[in-house]
Amino acid sequence: MFDRFGLRITDNGFPKDVLMPDLRPRKITLPLRHGSYDYGGKYYDERTIAQTCVTTKTISRKDIREIAYILSKKDKIRFWHDPDLYYIGRVYAAPTLEMLRNIGCRFTLNFICDPFAYGEDITGTFSGTRYVPDYQGTAPTPTIITLTNTGDTMIHNITLTQLAQEAFS
Repeated sequence: MFDRFGLRITDNGFPKDVLMPDLRPRKITLPLRHGSYDYGGKYYDERTIAQTCVTTKTISRKDIREIAYILSKKDKIRFWHDPDLYYIGRVYAAPTLEMLRNIGCRFTLNFICDPFAYGEDITGTFSGTRYVPDYQGTAPTPTIITLTNTGDTMIHNITLTQLAQEAFS
């Protein structure tokens, strides 16, 4: 984006983020009862990450539309200060452009993302009959498991067992 459009991030490069996304409440209000009954929330809403950007060269309206098109696609979003993690999200709402002395423009991108940061894929090798991946996460997330036989022997009757969450603590 920098080479093509002269796009740079501002605010010392740090995005505006939250400690954690909002916990989705699971409550019901009952007639003739004070307060609400709380079923215990366990799922999180989406996270919004705001990043202010400027263009350092004159760009056309066509370039601005191209930037908007690129950012509207759901994809991995990485930030320089946390290179081992990424978010999955996109920009839904069009940012307002502030023109800067006819040289470029400033705008804030609000990325709407999945609640948590993702790490890189974990690749491991079975040793014997058990493999426990080194999971560094802080929350249960959807997992994709791909098994690849790199040998010449056929493998049959594979069983996957999920250990209790406490086993990862």
